[in-house]
Amino acid sequence: MTESKNLTALAAAINAGRGIGTGDKYSPWIQVTRRTYSPYSNLNVGPVPYLKRLTHFLSRGEREFALYLWWLGAEDIREQYPLWPWPHAHPEVQIALRTDARLHPGMRAIAAEADIALRDYRGTTTADILTLDMMVTVSASVNPARLIGICCKPRSIVVAGLPTDRDVERIELDRRYCIAGDIPFRLAHPELLPKKLLVALDAVSPIEPRAALRQFVGSAPYLKYIEILQRTAYDRCAWEASKEAGKRVGWSTPAEQRAFHIAIWHQHVDHDVSRGLITTRPLVAGGIALRARGRRQWFGEGA
Repeated sequence: MTESKNLTALAAAINAGRGIGTGDKYSPWIQVTRRTYSPYSNLNVGPVPYLKRLTHFLSRGEREFALYLWWLGAEDIREQYPLWPWPHAHPEVQIALRTDARLHPGMRAIAAEADIALRDYRGTTTADILTLDMMVTVSASVNPARLIGICCKPRSIVVAGLPTDRDVERIELDRRYCIAGDIPFRLAHPELLPKKLLVALDAVSPIEPRAALRQFVGSAPYLKYIEILQRTAYDRCAWEASKEAGKRVGWSTPAEQRAFHIAIWHQHVDHDVSRGLITTRPLVAGGIALRARGRRQWFGEGA
């Protein structure tokens, strides 16, 4: 009876669309609720740039790394992405419908080939639904594969772990799942990102829909603001340069501050955010190059 009840719950979650969709229509397989608890990490539900939906991250490191990937130019990030144990439509089907859509063999076959045991879904004899921390979508010009699989784990796990440790086995299963689908795989250690970079990105990240941002950054007042700021923000206090540029285009203080954050986030005005963002000092060029290196490392074909 218990197994039947749990299988019914599993089917209900799948039928409800958990783990399916893209953008605001995506529903993570694992969702943080009041009943969710972890003694090892900081569970996080919150907004991110470009999305109206709230995101569900199982650690602070996951959330911070996702923010970094948004800054690098990710088109979409689907957190807690399910790696179905049975054969299923390839993950690319959800981002680009194709008549020649292929099947992914599923995690059960991959685990058997790797000789790694899969645990059962609670109270059943059905394989558990493993999840990849992030399935990232990038533009075809950045990587023709379009999808990048990201596994976030502390470096200490990899350095200290034995091949039979469960955390190491999970990384290997994630990697093999991506290989089976010709999806580039990246293992990330979020704690290695510069803290000043993360603080700066969190401070300026625009929690607004992509369409609204696109309209704003294409407007004549914003383009004029950027033109002025590019001339003045490197030899005087950044806040003073932004305030003057905002006044020149007729903005209120809140409108000017919003524009400044958007300009730094998109690097419309070049600033090295790995140095942090201290507005009582001039901006320091280097952010555009920093972001280009990050894109090559995490999204590029040869990464």
